[in-house]
Amino acid sequence: MADNHLLAGLSGQDEVSLLDILDHVLNAGVVIHGSVIISLAGVDLIYLGLNVVLTSVETALRHMRLEHLPGGTRR
Repeated sequence: MADNHLLAGLSGQDEVSLLDILDHVLNAGVVIHGSVIISLAGVDLIYLGLNVVLTSVETALRHMRLEHLPGGTRR
């Protein structure tokens, strides 16, 4: 797991624990988007959509404050 590029900030460790991964995800945030369409004979019957944002409250508030800065610029 030392070659995992998603956790590049945790380099120097041979093994990454589940707690380290969860900490990284909550600090950075993750967006999951998915959809499923069930159709029969070319007619769409059911559409299921999923949008999930997984982050910590602190990270979400920090991003909301950055969006409300004058000019809308991010640091």
